[in-house]
Amino acid sequence: MNSTHDPDGLLELILDRCIQISGAESGSLMLINEKETVLDVITSRGMGLQKMNEVRLKIGQGITGMAASTGKGKLVNDVRKDADYIQVKEDILSELVVPMIVDGLAIGVISLDSNRLNAFTKDMFDIVAVLANQAAQVFKNLQTFRNLEQKTKIQATLIEIAKVVTSSLDVTEVFTSIMSLLEKSLKLEKGSIILYNKEESRLKIVAAAGLTPDEIERGSYQVGEGITGKVFESGEPVIIESVASEPNFLNRVGYLSHFKNNLEDLALIMAPINSDQSQIGVISVFLLNHKHIDLKSYLDFLLVVTSIISQTIKINKLVEEAKKEISRENIQLKRELKNKYKFGSLIGRAPNMEKLFEKIQLVSDSRASILITGESGTGKEMIASSIHYNSSRSENPFIKINCAAIPENLLESELFGHKKGSFTGAVSDKKGKFELADTGTIFLDEIGEMDLNLQSKLLRVLQEREIEAVGSIKTKKIDVRIIAATNANLETLIAEKKFRADLYYRLNVVNIHTPALRERTEDIPLLINHFIEKYTKDNSKNISGLTREAAKLLLKYQWPGNVRELENVIERAIVLSQGESLDVEDFNEISDKLAIVDVNLEPQQQMSETADTPEIAPSNFSPSHLDGLDGRAMEVIVNEVEARMIQYAMKKFRYTKTRVAKFLGINRNTLDKKIKELNIEY
Repeated sequence: MNSTHDPDGLLELILDRCIQISGAESGSLMLINEKETVLDVITSRGMGLQKMNEVRLKIGQGITGMAASTGKGKLVNDVRKDADYIQVKEDILSELVVPMIVDGLAIGVISLDSNRLNAFTKDMFDIVAVLANQAAQVFKNLQTFRNLEQKTKIQATLIEIAKVVTSSLDVTEVFTSIMSLLEKSLKLEKGSIILYNKEESRLKIVAAAGLTPDEIERGSYQVGEGITGKVFESGEPVIIESVASEPNFLNRVGYLSHFKNNLEDLALIMAPINSDQSQIGVISVFLLNHKHIDLKSYLDFLLVVTSIISQTIKINKLVEEAKKEISRENIQLKRELKNKYKFGSLIGRAPNMEKLFEKIQLVSDSRASILITGESGTGKEMIASSIHYNSSRSENPFIKINCAAIPENLLESELFGHKKGSFTGAVSDKKGKFELADTGTIFLDEIGEMDLNLQSKLLRVLQEREIEAVGSIKTKKIDVRIIAATNANLETLIAEKKFRADLYYRLNVVNIHTPALRERTEDIPLLINHFIEKYTKDNSKNISGLTREAAKLLLKYQWPGNVRELENVIERAIVLSQGESLDVEDFNEISDKLAIVDVNLEPQQQMSETADTPEIAPSNFSPSHLDGLDGRAMEVIVNEVEARMIQYAMKKFRYTKTRVAKFLGINRNTLDKKIKELNIEY
């Protein structure tokens, strides 16, 4: 009895031993079916399969049925003389029947038959009775163990299903994996996931276990049609213990052809897949030889699986919607980028800028490498962006990297990628910027800061059009257009052996020089208006523009930081301004810088300015003139002195009113009042 952990195998073993002990010619072991109040033949010897399926004695019927109902066995050595005997086989003359009892309750019966009279003795009866009760207890324990094992398998399967669901966003792949797990882990015979197709208004199989592609194709049902359609329509799960006797089972797919000899033992469990209070599909599984399986536990398990499937579908819909939204945003972003970097959006009317735009337009569609030079802040990155977004590669990647911002020991990995384990911290493979830019453009800013060793590897990329990741022995072909930029003088670096001449010539196929802002002063008003409009909108301010004095101030400044400095100055002024227009006070930093320049002027220049300065004292007032000012002399002379002082200071400080007021020792409002009262022109 302890030699097997299989309850079915135990019953087979018990019957064989009982027949051996008693010397019977045939026998059967039956278990009580409480639901139908009958005895189901589990195993038999000397009884054909058809006869075995036909025999279903009711509890209390015949010698066997009475043993099941009373819990008492019976020994009959001449069945012809026993009124309770029900003939199952014609040649039976003796019968020994003992119940299988656990905790005082009969769970089944062992029936032994012989075609001889007086075939069984009382000792045989006692031995078989003891054996039957011991076997019943072991069988019960094995059933409990099987149920626990079943629950453990269900839990393990749910964990595996959860892993599958989180490993992929492809619902077809997830559903196929789920059905495969159900088939392997729980030993299901067949099964399928069926979803409602709104376009066709039908239920269709989307994943299956144990079915051919043709059988899956046939799995199509209308709502309410067959068991599948009814479960979908009602939203209620079903357990069908024998598919053969179920009239609503259509067998459209052809399941029954796989179980021709076991139709009576083929069970079907089907559960709806719900989402937001409505049905979206059905899951079905077939089980063979299920008499000792807790079908209700399997149904509960399937209901959990359906909720996982429902969540998977819901997540997939959210992902698809997110993908569509991202796709729309990408399309919109590309349009905005094209508009932002189209030639008409680049600001500049100066002759040198018009030549620059013309050159950009000529080189955009070529594959030639481009080197953009110019001072810091002149817009080299914007020029590179304009070249890419106006080229035939505009739909492909545009990857930017600042060579000066990344440490030398990491820059190679950033550019060319690395393999897992190639250096400390390389925990996985990583694609480099060149591989990410394949079919597009890569912008290498501050190329003059690149290490000489790395310059040689970049030269190989330019020559061979292939890259080799750090730690790899394989090369990969790439199609990348290279645009480099620098504010350094590369020819000087070449002379100092800090930059490779061969790399310089490879990069400098087309040279584009971005002029400094002081070389295109006629563009300053355009840029100012552009930045005021941009940052007024960004900061929700209502600033209309500049005062005339502020405009003069900004035009006098040399802008060593170029367009970037101008943009930062305008943005800071707008953020801090409390008025409706920007005035000189909003640009104190620029005023101070100009004042420092004035203080540091060459002595000869200072002498020149002093010579041109009007006299402060009113020396042209003669005594006779003063006599004519009777009663107003002090007022006229003071006004004249103040006017000349203001004119002197305005010229000295280049009409920066804040500095003029500070020099004269008065506040700005008083200065404005004096200028108006004295009719001072400047």
